Amino acid sequence: MFGKSLLFNKIVNTLHQNEFEVFTTKGCFDIAARREHLLLIKTLLNVDGLNPDHATSLRAISYFLSAYPFVISTRNNRELLEDETAYARFDLPVLTPKSFEEMITEDEITISHSAKGRHTKEINIFALKERRNELDYTLEQLANEIGISKKALYEIENKRVNPTEETVRKLESILAVKLSMPYEMKHAEPTYLKPKDEFQHKVSREFSRIGIDNTSVYSAPFEIVGKEKFSLITSLSETTENLKRESASVKGLSRTLNSKAVFVAKNAREKRIEGVRIVLESELVEIESTKELSEILE
Repeated sequence: MFGKSLLFNKIVNTLHQNEFEVFTTKGCFDIAARREHLLLIKTLLNVDGLNPDHATSLRAISYFLSAYPFVISTRNNRELLEDETAYARFDLPVLTPKSFEEMITEDEITISHSAKGRHTKEINIFALKERRNELDYTLEQLANEIGISKKALYEIENKRVNPTEETVRKLESILAVKLSMPYEMKHAEPTYLKPKDEFQHKVSREFSRIGIDNTSVYSAPFEIVGKEKFSLITSLSETTENLKRESASVKGLSRTLNSKAVFVAKNAREKRIEGVRIVLESELVEIESTKELSEILE
């Protein structure tokens, strides 16, 4: 059985072995990894311990950075998680370490989806319809063959529901055709969080004013994430002392995320820390466009 550190190290080692650029951190995600795509990963021994605010922030950050979010875990409160199965918590995909490794090392893998105790699979509904018509099966005839109702088969063919693993096995056997679809990573849906304080609210509002779509986030190495023609991570602080402690982390993370980074402070003498530009709150209100902000950051 994994301990938390063993689980974390296993995922990091797996990513390194598969030539990902990896950055480790703490908060709503533990690992940022980039190869051809950006992955944001939270590791947890027990997936039922996932904090709702962490999950929402992870979805928001993933959306704004065009990243794929994942939770890697080994169990829930009741039992061990099964390999080759995708679970879900707070609209985030949950995989076991083995399933995650197979996903990034193999060209195609077939994974079942677990929801409310039901294991289903995504199938090629066009192949199903075409093969059923080739063999002159009516909906009712084929439904009777596999032991489900005509309505249930109609719902499957029209992608209103996914069939159970058993139904897929029967369909593939009777029709002599492969229907199971390979697992595909999915981007997060647009997600926005309310600012936690007035400073965060003001900076977020100013970004919106100049045309940067953005959201506040919680429990991340930065407080705001946004995008226009470029993505932007922003750390906030009253003074530069906290920023100095965070600067190396933010700079390294921005490189892995392929994102610009900026510090917004109420008071600061420096213009940059570790190469990351500091913009005063009083300066931010005078910026008139994303182009102007981009030039300042450069």
